[in-house]
Amino acid sequence: MITGKALIIASDRSGSGKTTVTSIIAAALSSKLKVRAFKVGPDYIDPGYHRVAIGSPSINLDPWLMGEETLRETFCRCMRGIDLGLIEGVMGLYDGVEVGSSTFHAAKLLSLPIILVIDCSNISYTAGAIVKGLRDYGPVNVVGVVFNNVASSNHYNSCKSSLPNGVVSLGYIPYDAGLSINERHLGLVTVEDYGNKVKEIIKRGVELINGRIDLDLVYDLAEPVNCEYDNGQKEDYGDKLGIAAVAYDNAFLFYYRASLDLLSSIFDLRFFSPMNNEVVNDASFIYIGGGYPELHLSELENATNTINWIRKASDSGIPILAECGGLMYLSKYIRLDREYRMVNLFDIGIAAKDKLTIGYTELEAIRDNLITQGGLRIRGHEFHVSYAEYSNEDYVFRNIRGRGIANGFDGVMVNNTMALYTHLYLPSIKGFRERITSVLKR
Repeated sequence: MITGKALIIASDRSGSGKTTVTSIIAAALSSKLKVRAFKVGPDYIDPGYHRVAIGSPSINLDPWLMGEETLRETFCRCMRGIDLGLIEGVMGLYDGVEVGSSTFHAAKLLSLPIILVIDCSNISYTAGAIVKGLRDYGPVNVVGVVFNNVASSNHYNSCKSSLPNGVVSLGYIPYDAGLSINERHLGLVTVEDYGNKVKEIIKRGVELINGRIDLDLVYDLAEPVNCEYDNGQKEDYGDKLGIAAVAYDNAFLFYYRASLDLLSSIFDLRFFSPMNNEVVNDASFIYIGGGYPELHLSELENATNTINWIRKASDSGIPILAECGGLMYLSKYIRLDREYRMVNLFDIGIAAKDKLTIGYTELEAIRDNLITQGGLRIRGHEFHVSYAEYSNEDYVFRNIRGRGIANGFDGVMVNNTMALYTHLYLPSIKGFRERITSVLKR
């Protein structure tokens, strides 16, 4: 039985400061409590800020990708030995409700209270109307508010006085340019690109909330987590099947912790940087996730050792899985100001700039492939501004939901190399372990 407590930090919209507030509060409380951070929704970037704040991985909780039962099991497992769980919501409180993956839905699944972050930069008394509307619309258990970007103590008092009965103020964070985190086309700038500046931002935030945020009240408003689970012993899957080479640098950095944990139960993981022209000569499996290859095109084009190694591995039948940015990298070129030559495993040309494609996907396998059997369905999500301006490949999946590569299809495959625009949550793919094992043993 879990004895820790947890709560959800949500807002009315994106851009209100949820990630900054969650990271600052988590960092402040982790000096005296064992804190675990979570993130609702399909997000690779925000959990990085949580990780810097508390020094341990943040865990994604997404009903669409994971399923409700797996979400509960994951949350309970990750709360073992934890005093306080802080769960950052996704977008606005009710966004995603149509597919059952909203912050509201997660709060109901886990029976947890909600603290709202309200950006007061252009409002005062209206803050209370926003809080009341968010609370009553569900309805949902909103217990407290943190006011963000407050101009003065008088401004804070106006915001505070507007709160409806039953909702308390936890305090406020004054506007401070030093807390600003830049955004780009796929969300916040990643912690990898910010470097040590993220630590400075969080440190500055912890200093600012001293005397302004009631941290004891944050803990008091959290509710006990009551989960029953097994004895916590890890399942023994036998000997590892070799080394999985995982691309990781500022171009390829979008991975779910649970996906890497699954791979680490099958392989010994070894990370390599395509940007730095690195190779893993003894790899039995190669995994290239999403990220920002379009921001590092010259480095990737010039990394010929990595390119030649991946080509040779593919020709040898070594299984390779590439998602989104990985698909772009394995294509013939990525066009920005010119065409930058990529690995050229697939006869696909990528244009780096287009309108944003974002949302959940559901794919039906047209034929047997690297990760699943024909006829089965998998779920994932899309998150990119690039597009395939031409493709001369046959497809592996038909899109039930989502855009895919072209004409409602996603996934291409040559030898045992598969690439797709969909980002995957590997533990949700039925039989993934068995499928990869069978490919390796052919």
